[in-house]
Amino acid sequence: MRGVVVGFVASWLWVTGARAQEPEAAPPAPEVEPPPTWRFKQKDRPVKVVVLAGSIGAWPKQPYAERLAEMCSNVEVRNLSKVGFGALQLKQRFKQQFLENPYVNLRDPALEYWLVFQGGLNSVGTPERTNHDIRELFTLAHARGLKVVAFSLTPWGDDTDPKRWAGAAGLRYLRATRTVVDFVLGALTPHEALGDYARKRSAGAEAAWQPDELPEVAVDLYRSALRATSAPLRDVEAMRTALTKDALWKRQHAELDETARDAALATDAVEAAEVPRWFLRTELRSFDHIHPNAEGHRLIAETACPRLPASWGCTCPNAPVPAEPPVEASASQPPRLPMTTLLLLYPHWLRVLLGAPHL
Repeated sequence: MRGVVVGFVASWLWVTGARAQEPEAAPPAPEVEPPPTWRFKQKDRPVKVVVLAGSIGAWPKQPYAERLAEMCSNVEVRNLSKVGFGALQLKQRFKQQFLENPYVNLRDPALEYWLVFQGGLNSVGTPERTNHDIRELFTLAHARGLKVVAFSLTPWGDDTDPKRWAGAAGLRYLRATRTVVDFVLGALTPHEALGDYARKRSAGAEAAWQPDELPEVAVDLYRSALRATSAPLRDVEAMRTALTKDALWKRQHAELDETARDAALATDAVEAAEVPRWFLRTELRSFDHIHPNAEGHRLIAETACPRLPASWGCTCPNAPVPAEPPVEASASQPPRLPMTTLLLLYPHWLRVLLGAPHL
């Protein structure tokens, strides 16, 4: 039965486009969807959370969005994730399905609104454009009074996907993924994250990040326990050979002198050999190397839980239980006698029975 369910889910995700896109000159036009008709309904949960992601967030079997709602007693979650959507499409979906939703009252002072974003894998082949669209999404959310929790991309990839992960291609996808991850975590400068798109910032290309461009809370799932840190390394010499035969790698380093090019080759070969250790752990995969299974979604939620705002009322699984403070004797109570003193008051036969005849 489990195989039937997994096969059905795999077919559904494949047909609906749940796979990382290839690098492209321009992203596809956003899909125009019907006007939204949904609304938040739980009056006893004042924190309203919108989850927005691609096919990982849209996973139908115990997704992390459901688990967050279970862990956090004050939170009502609406999952707007969409299979196959890249960053531009998710930005458009957020506007259409949330900001333009007449049934969502963003002015209600009794409610607190948050966006949980975890997207960009479907457009990771163009990381700077992806980061530009994510940045604009964050500014849109902040302009309407929402706060943002950003989950990074999860580990992905496998050697059975040679078009994207063999040799030099794997190094390119690794770096593209890290560019999106590290932007969300606030670890890059605007120029590093956005490239030429930094010129589109209202603060200017050279200005530091503005508060509305980054999330209030960032959760690193890429370097979490989801990652296959114990996977075997590739052969470094094989990676050197693959890089020297790669036309793109040669063009990128064409202006270097021989010494500098050899140094770049040595560094890149070592990094390419480490690629499998940035894949999703095998036991956490569903039908492919991109989509975590139910156990992977549990781990995503549990990794995020300690970082979530206090107002959400989250009870995190596996959190250490604080030790109870020692109970102090009341001032009106007489101090307790030590056990050795008490034993001296017992008759000899009882001390023998208790194992303390020497007292």
